[in-house]
Amino acid sequence: MRILVVFLVLMVSGVFGQTETSTIKVGDHAPPFILNLQSNTIQSYTMPYLRRIVLLHFWSSNIKKSRAANRYLSRLSERYQNSTYKNADGFEIIAIAVQTDKNAWKEAIAADTLNYFTHGIALRGYSDEVCKKYGISSLPTDILIDDYGMVLAVNPRMTDIENFLDQRKNYQPVKKDVVGTLAGSSNSAEHLKFSKLYLFNFYGDSVAKTTTNAKGGFMFSDIKLNQDFILKVDNKIDITTSDPIALYSPSGEFLMDGRTKDNGFIFYISARYSSKLTESDSAGSGMVNSLGQIDVVKHLTFFTNGMGLTPKDESELNSIISILAKNKKMKLEVFTHTDARMDADYALDLTTKQATCIKNYIQKKGIAAQRIKTYAKGKSELKKICEGTTDCREEDHKINRRVEFLIYKD
Repeated sequence: MRILVVFLVLMVSGVFGQTETSTIKVGDHAPPFILNLQSNTIQSYTMPYLRRIVLLHFWSSNIKKSRAANRYLSRLSERYQNSTYKNADGFEIIAIAVQTDKNAWKEAIAADTLNYFTHGIALRGYSDEVCKKYGISSLPTDILIDDYGMVLAVNPRMTDIENFLDQRKNYQPVKKDVVGTLAGSSNSAEHLKFSKLYLFNFYGDSVAKTTTNAKGGFMFSDIKLNQDFILKVDNKIDITTSDPIALYSPSGEFLMDGRTKDNGFIFYISARYSSKLTESDSAGSGMVNSLGQIDVVKHLTFFTNGMGLTPKDESELNSIISILAKNKKMKLEVFTHTDARMDADYALDLTTKQATCIKNYIQKKGIAAQRIKTYAKGKSELKKICEGTTDCREEDHKINRRVEFLIYKD
């Protein structure tokens, strides 16, 4: 009888032990789990998952911090899911919503445009098996798992995830000194002297800081160039002027106006502009540099409100198509922009038509669709700041009406 009681106690404790919450640590092998997917199917996952690097993202549609993280994760997935890695077969984000409201979950996926994730839901909340196995007690929680199924990090910064993925890629990102000049938008000789500068990445993490010299020049040393930056000028007081501070390349080329914000000026510098802020690459608009990329700005004219290309436009595009045809591993990103004079919705619609028109033409010339990405920007990324319809000259509007092409090796 005593033996039977002991056996029953052990059996019951074993059953309850299977449902106790685990604590996942770096170096652990990630446990398998079953997930209810967005497609109304059930799938089991065993790590490693298809030899991919995986980020498990536990979130909820009714937690603001979760929703805020979606913007960064969407960009992370878009940039890295199709990259080529030394050993892994890819990168994937499996987003697990910890909530009971399936309708709110699906609405949030659509509202936040989370098209690059695998979506599942833990309907029993923190009591769900997947949450217990991974020790989930707060949201959002991120767990990075390598292609061997080992836990690499729990709640890593986005910067740390990018660094890990970059290290695993076939092509390592280039590091160089970022160099430029800050001066008046209308007068490049009107230098911004002895001002503190801060460089942040896309996720808001501090990267470096420096001070401009007597000629408005600055340098940040040994910066990874495959990322977007925010350059902040801190003048302790809010700068108000009809002629904003502008960013110039080392060769003196005008790049963009700054926006007044938070007691200074802000410059949003995309990865495709970073190569212009290096000494060795400053002269080569359209030239292949050590990044293995070509950065080209063209002022196409279009016709029929962007639905067609003029013969001049086609001639401009043929030079880009020639490069892609000769270099099969190169990919293309197309960014269409318009000026500040039109309604924001109409501007976005117009640049969407223009981007589609360009992609269709390049495809007809034999370049595969998967090698081309398009981004319609409307009037959201003006190089010359025009708040109204009269405060910019016609040449300023022309600078803003542009198509930017980035040809790059992944």
